[in-house]
Amino acid sequence: MIISLNRRYVFVHIHKCAGTSIEVALAKSLKHNDIVLGSTKSGEKYQEFFKRAIGLNKHSTALEARGFLGDALYAKFYKFAFVRNPIDRLHSLYSYALKLAHDADLTDEERRQFEQSGQWPDRPPFRYKAVAAALESKSFSEFALHPLTWADAGAQPQWQSVCNPHGELIVDFVGKVESIEQDFNHICEKLEVAVPLEVKNSSHETKKAHELSPLALSTIRERFARDFQLFGYTAE
Repeated sequence: MIISLNRRYVFVHIHKCAGTSIEVALAKSLKHNDIVLGSTKSGEKYQEFFKRAIGLNKHSTALEARGFLGDALYAKFYKFAFVRNPIDRLHSLYSYALKLAHDADLTDEERRQFEQSGQWPDRPPFRYKAVAAALESKSFSEFALHPLTWADAGAQPQWQSVCNPHGELIVDFVGKVESIEQDFNHICEKLEVAVPLEVKNSSHETKKAHELSPLALSTIRERFARDFQLFGYTAE
């Protein structure tokens, strides 16, 4: 998340929607007293401090940002976010979770304990629900049906990050990862900044609907029904 008090804008960073790339790019134009949570070196360094001080973190919602700024000030800010086809987004979470697990790997002792108890180590990244679900799934389709997947913050519906409890948008612009260059240029024009956008933290994945079983696809449709409708995506 970015809250720029100087340029008066709020960027809502939704999981697996190119938020890191956008924050790194926009951070180049930030000034003193602007807040960036996560993504950049300073953003990651001070994220825990801001979480304790103002109750916001990297993936805080627009509603939470409004609570921090107050209704009057929030109304004067330009608010935006980026979303993604729910199937692509979930597959990106699956790929990212596997990468985290692969890069960390279990120690011999942790492996023996897992074989005995079936419990993953209580440390990052194994304590993350999506990582546990990915490791316990033989395919993307199984991941989409795993109960731990839907308990992970990265798999929550996107509309919840940019809407009020009634499902009404409370941001001014919603860009799409599928048209990120065009939509990011629109943002830059609106903010009157000129910064390059580089892809960061990408899983390089495309839609994987063909990998899903009928039950898995039906589950995704049901879980993300509001996302498909609100943001104009299809599950086909």
